[in-house]
Amino acid sequence: MEINIEDLVPETIGGYCGLLAPFVGYVFITIATAMHGNFTLAESALSDLGEVGVPYNEIFNSALIVTGILLLVFAISLLSRTESRVGDIGLIGLIFGAIFLMLTGIFPKGTSPHLPVAILFYALSFAGLIFYGLDKFLEFEPVWAIFIWSSAGFATISIGLISVLSPSGFAIYEIIGTIPLMQFTLVFGTKLLTD
Repeated sequence: MEINIEDLVPETIGGYCGLLAPFVGYVFITIATAMHGNFTLAESALSDLGEVGVPYNEIFNSALIVTGILLLVFAISLLSRTESRVGDIGLIGLIFGAIFLMLTGIFPKGTSPHLPVAILFYALSFAGLIFYGLDKFLEFEPVWAIFIWSSAGFATISIGLISVLSPSGFAIYEIIGTIPLMQFTLVFGTKLLTD
């Protein structure tokens, strides 16, 4: 028996997950930051909040796992709206990016898998956005392609400019690196609910 993606994850559920993901992620990371005490954007990595042995690390790690689940459901629900292999490749990148975000929370800093899974979250999510933008361009929806690519480009340029200031921590880069993905989930989550 063949299962349609629409039956697996209804678009409305995917839309709500897309809208919730940024709020869950950023709110709980903010709470974890406030409870950490020694955390600074310029000198720390976000993973310091969830490091093995750090008090309240479960707040940060749980935020990554829950946000990853929300992103996974959101990306799966978008599969019903793609009609090309390029779009599918983009969404598969986002799906695996969400899985690696969950794994980043499951394997926090201080465990050997942490660095590879964190890097794969960013790399696969970014690649997914680029391919999904290409899909929109090929489908003659240049406004959406420009939105996705300009968001990713702005984040990349911002990271480059901030690196000139040489902060010793990675938190600023990590936060900026998530902004294109979170903008994407807000906009396309809304589209799932309204189109």
